[in-house]
Amino acid sequence: RRSTLVAMLSHEIRSPLHGMLGLATALLDSEAGKQMNRQLTMIRNCSSRLLDLVVNMMDVAQHEKRRLNGTPAERPTTMVDVIAIIDEVVTMTSNAVDKMGRSLLRKG
Repeated sequence: RRSTLVAMLSHEIRSPLHGMLGLATALLDSEAGKQMNRQLTMIRNCSSRLLDLVVNMMDVAQHEKRRLNGTPAERPTTMVDVIAIIDEVVTMTSNAVDKMGRSLLRKG
């Protein structure tokens, strides 16, 4: 029951995220997108992270289903790009502001 709910929700969430990723990428490739490169890159990166989260939730649900059925779990086959994750965290943190509009990071 829970796995059915997770599968349905993940499909409903993944579809719009794929659309956001596609539109952000298309805008980045356009002349108009050149002026908003930083913002569009953030939209694309945030959408990608959300999509990764949904996929990971689906993986956890699948592992849980296998565990309950007594089926052995598969080992992960994809490598984690730690450098890309660190770069994204630094970029998003440097762009972050509090409710008053002040930067969360101090310069210098």
